Amino acid sequence: MVIGVCIGLVGGFVENQPDASVIGHKYYGFPLVWRITKMFLGEEYLFFELFVDCVFWVAVVLVIALLAKALLKDKKHAP
Repeated sequence: MVIGVCIGLVGGFVENQPDASVIGHKYYGFPLVWRITKMFLGEEYLFFELFVDCVFWVAVVLVIALLAKALLKDKKHAP
């Protein structure tokens, strides 16, 4: 869970420019944009999108961990 939240927060450094946007604004977050840097206006944080990003990455890490555990378990029992 901690790893998923950390990946979600680090996503705030990944620029994710939409197809149509305001000139001079930069958008950060992956897969959802949750941090917007506005020229001359500062930064805006979208907390619901941040929460959804963290939940997404927790789910991804959980699936990877469960698959790795299952593969390692099968590998130990193989002759």
